[in-house]
Amino acid sequence: MKKKFMLFIITLLVLFTTACSLGTTPTSTVEKLLANYNNQDEDIVVELDDYINSTDLTEEQSKRYKEVYLKQFKDMKYEIKDERIDGDNATVTAQITVYDYYSAEKESNDYLASNPDEFKTNDVYDTKLFTDYKLDKLESVNKTVDYTIEFNLTKTDNKWEIDELTNEQLEKIHGVYAY
Repeated sequence: MKKKFMLFIITLLVLFTTACSLGTTPTSTVEKLLANYNNQDEDIVVELDDYINSTDLTEEQSKRYKEVYLKQFKDMKYEIKDERIDGDNATVTAQITVYDYYSAEKESNDYLASNPDEFKTNDVYDTKLFTDYKLDKLESVNKTVDYTIEFNLTKTDNKWEIDELTNEQLEKIHGVYAY
């Protein structure tokens, strides 16, 4: 599932690298990217659906997983802290506040390690049982975490474009960055 999540992140990375050239300033370009998450932009929803459809989740789990991440995107708060321009290169620093899904996933995995028998059916590990448990934990998250992200941008043809996002940046946006 982690490999599939990374594929999802990489796909979003390509999408946003292309889509985020619409702003007229570095700050407005970053704000557009973050607003696309908040507004559940169609491209974001399609990419989320594609990722979920590539997993081995039940229909109900897929629906729950999508709701968890749409809530994350919708409720993400952000504030631009700084913009530095040096010729055709810029860095925009933003602080984001997202649900702390990292802690929920870590707690779920720790619980699985300590209580493996709870996730067995006929003495065999049952992925569905653990996925339901983890989704319960993710759905109950109300604790938030703040991350600082520095977005690097390059001016091409008089348009500011966000450079390819790193896995760390994307994990922060999704609330799964290991802090």
